[in-house]
Amino acid sequence: MSIVVNTNISALAIQNNLSEATGALALHMQRLSSGVRINSASDDAAGLALSKKLQSQISGSTVAKNNAQTGVNMLQVAETDLAEIADKVQRMRDLAVQSANGIYSATERASLNTEYQNLRTEIDRIAGSSSFSEIKLLNGTATSVVLQVGTNNSADDRVDITSYFSNSTSASLGLTAGDINSQTNAQNAIAIIDTVANTISTRRSNMGSMVNRLQGTITRVDARQAELSNANSTILDADIASESAAFTRSQILQQTSASLLQQANQMPSIALKLVQ
Repeated sequence: MSIVVNTNISALAIQNNLSEATGALALHMQRLSSGVRINSASDDAAGLALSKKLQSQISGSTVAKNNAQTGVNMLQVAETDLAEIADKVQRMRDLAVQSANGIYSATERASLNTEYQNLRTEIDRIAGSSSFSEIKLLNGTATSVVLQVGTNNSADDRVDITSYFSNSTSASLGLTAGDINSQTNAQNAIAIIDTVANTISTRRSNMGSMVNRLQGTITRVDARQAELSNANSTILDADIASESAAFTRSQILQQTSASLLQQANQMPSIALKLVQ
């Protein structure tokens, strides 16, 4: 190799290696300090774009899960109030059966009918007051309750539960038995109340089925969110063991290059000795 003064080829080559080692060292330090592999688009443009999409799905999954849980809570509130109505209906049936017995006088039946009518009024009060937030649940005014249980704008990501909030006032339930003031009226009331009780039981059963469906949706969203998080971690998170090893390597190369550069810078001085 020629000995020259104007261009120190060895020093230039070592400077390039030193620059690369310093850049790599800075990159590994950034990854180790942040815990993520992609700190800017230049690190992995495609990976960053995919990670952002996954993060959007992960975040949306949390909201979708909360939406489904809110739907469960809403149905459970309605079912609890409907259960209370069922209790009132059962008591009305007991009174009708009692009044249907031939031993009671008109005065005694009037007393039974007073409680009977109060129970009907209470059913209407419960149906009118049952609510979740500002949505009435059992008076027939809930016209559109659609849950967003997925992360996309698709019919498959929504569940319509409007039909589960049917009007449950006494008249809407078909509780048409006006009174139990007579034995005949009381006997007729028994059959009518049995039909009403069956209607309420069916509605409660349907609500329970939808609650189970939504709870299954919540379980699925949890599992999907975990898988999305795992995929995002694979793309975004730094492998600490690998980065630590690479950091040590870059550190050694930097220190070695710095030491060699110092020696390379002294090589042109050999030319001076040759002309002395």
